[in-house]
Amino acid sequence: MGHLKRKRSRIVVAAAALFATAGLTATVAAPASASPNPIPGINGVWGTPNLTGPAKAVNWITGLNSINNTAQYAVLGADLGITWDDGRGRILSVFGDSASFNPLSWVQNRTFFAWRSNVIFTSHTRDLSRGMFFDGAITDFPGHAKELLTPQIGAEITKIPTSAIAINGKQYMTWMDVTRWPGGNNWDTKFSAIAVSGDYGQNWAELPNTVRPSAGGNFNFQMQSLLRVGNTVYVYGTPAGRNGMVYLARVDANRITDLGAYSYWSKGKWVPKNPDVASPVNVKPTGELSVAWNAYLGKYVMLSTNPAIMMQTASSPEGPWSPPRTIIGSGEMVSAYAPYIHPWSSGSNLYFTVSQYQNYNVLLARLPLAQFK
Repeated sequence: MGHLKRKRSRIVVAAAALFATAGLTATVAAPASASPNPIPGINGVWGTPNLTGPAKAVNWITGLNSINNTAQYAVLGADLGITWDDGRGRILSVFGDSASFNPLSWVQNRTFFAWRSNVIFTSHTRDLSRGMFFDGAITDFPGHAKELLTPQIGAEITKIPTSAIAINGKQYMTWMDVTRWPGGNNWDTKFSAIAVSGDYGQNWAELPNTVRPSAGGNFNFQMQSLLRVGNTVYVYGTPAGRNGMVYLARVDANRITDLGAYSYWSKGKWVPKNPDVASPVNVKPTGELSVAWNAYLGKYVMLSTNPAIMMQTASSPEGPWSPPRTIIGSGEMVSAYAPYIHPWSSGSNLYFTVSQYQNYNVLLARLPLAQFK
């Protein structure tokens, strides 16, 4: 996620570079706001980053120079990479604003830019040591990753997924309605909500009864991360952007779409139905986050954008959470954000996806956990 105009500028410049590489010609004027630097994840200038801190890079999983060459699905740049088990032995990985180019669009609007709010790739990779390999995508026609939730023209800029989970053969995805990118680590939303798929991610329906307006206590649940413990789903919420605190709700998994069934953690106890009473469970500033139980450590692990990539642990979903520890510093991987734990991580390594804005693509990273024992 980031400023949409700057995202588009990077993809337009990248399209020109790709045409030149292929020996084709195209007259594309780079916007004044475009970076003068190459677009690494798209034209292959940057390799896998050399991370010197606790976490280690495995490889890029999106982009033209990634192990998956997602350009074959018309995705040259993307971010997020939220992964979950779909309940039948497959990983679904949903990405946020995804971009490519379309030479035919030059005739209509004088740009090669082609953009979708969200797409899904699929994977069966169990051994993540060499990377997460995609074996397909949710497509709307051959070779084209499908936009899952389409923004309403004039009313929304984009619809960004924030987490997902499989329950009783259905896929549930939380998402936020972005109406403005004022810049930096801030953006505005009108509401957050849940979408559901009954066919393992092929088609999605928005659920109006799950809408949380960006006001009152629901303001703190515009971005959500889901954790299932037994038959309870814990919902970690933050305001839109990367400057808020973390709040906590929980609900019976079978009632995830019933907002009236949620309880909220408030000063050490659970209070039903009222998001206004939720009190912070973690520090600010915190952005995109993910939480998972880790058997190796015997604790819950939280990864977050804060503003570098941070790790914390706790003995219960409610916390208290340990002080944040940097696992990818801003000097190691400039503009890194959105660490999402891979649900098939096991043993002494924790695998997670992390996005880079400059590159505008997604990396798989590995965190050796022995150092945290």
